[in-house]
Amino acid sequence: MSVMAEKDQVTIDGEDFTNDMSMIMVVGVTGSGKSYFINQLAGAQVVEEGGNLGSRRLYHPSPKSNDLIYLICALEETQKCEMIPVVVGGSKLVLIDTPGFDDTKRSDAEILGEIARVLAAQYSLGFELKGIVYLHRITDIRYTGSNVKTFEIFKRICGEETFHNVLLTTSRWGSVSEEVGADREHELRKSFWAYMLDRGSNMMRFHGDRESAISVVGQLLIKDSVVLSLQKELIDQGKDLNDTVAGSLVDGDLERALRQRREDITQIENLQAQLRDADVQAIQRYEKDAQEMRQKLLEAQLQRSSLQHNPVDKVCDEIRREKAKPKSKWRGIGAVLPFIPVSLSLLGLFVGVPPGSFEQLTDFFMSFDGQT
Repeated sequence: MSVMAEKDQVTIDGEDFTNDMSMIMVVGVTGSGKSYFINQLAGAQVVEEGGNLGSRRLYHPSPKSNDLIYLICALEETQKCEMIPVVVGGSKLVLIDTPGFDDTKRSDAEILGEIARVLAAQYSLGFELKGIVYLHRITDIRYTGSNVKTFEIFKRICGEETFHNVLLTTSRWGSVSEEVGADREHELRKSFWAYMLDRGSNMMRFHGDRESAISVVGQLLIKDSVVLSLQKELIDQGKDLNDTVAGSLVDGDLERALRQRREDITQIENLQAQLRDADVQAIQRYEKDAQEMRQKLLEAQLQRSSLQHNPVDKVCDEIRREKAKPKSKWRGIGAVLPFIPVSLSLLGLFVGVPPGSFEQLTDFFMSFDGQT
């Protein structure tokens, strides 16, 4: 499978997927206001706010038919990036709402793998990535562990060469006074965000209304499109995910977790050996603890294993197989909305589609002379 990208052309096995749609990713920890920002930009309640993406209702292809079915996703079900179409200043734009690396139901390795697949599909299908909006609550008194972790992985996904296409955006200004907000903004500028700001990123405020959301996105639409560091490493350099800069950070955390789990198991086994048959109840408690540690060890091993591959070929294979089918057999949103461009329908294989997006997509492309 060959993937080739030039400035104005992207091909998979010679097939041109170039299109004139731009894409912006929205990133941040849970509760930073990503969904609210997107809804303001869309001018409608497209994405559910205030909850885990895993509990949202998403449209997914039915495994037994060509119809799209309305699934109520349980909290433990796979959380997906979401695709939301918007129009800004006459420009058609696709927003990708991403999960944060503070999710309690999914590992960092799983989330990074999901984002990598979406970025591989975006690159391969010819969507121009205009940049990333990183949202942070101005109400946060300090940068917490989850904020630090998400931000560090985020920086590595982008790479320094693309920092100028990143908007570090503060939200929830209605919850603080101007004086308090300005002080926290100054602290962000001087400390946590200084590295990116010094290398081309810009800082903006999102004031909670559509005009402000449009102003934020407008700053990216006028920029040239970018290819992120993670995309270059996976596609141009052919690295496995764990060998990328972002992946190595997650892999390193897993390596430390594995080492700690093994040490915990050894310690528990030593305690069991010392007790022998003296205290049956204590031995049983320790055995239960050991089983829990072994399960956590297995989970960490599986997570680490999931990083030891390159998702690009699999993504391209999935695109090629779907494209080879008659449209009536497609699993994507194009089966229900046949008037949308092929590239957007194929992107739908890798992202969730909120129910509100269907009306948006209908309005979005009824007059669009797209690919067929």
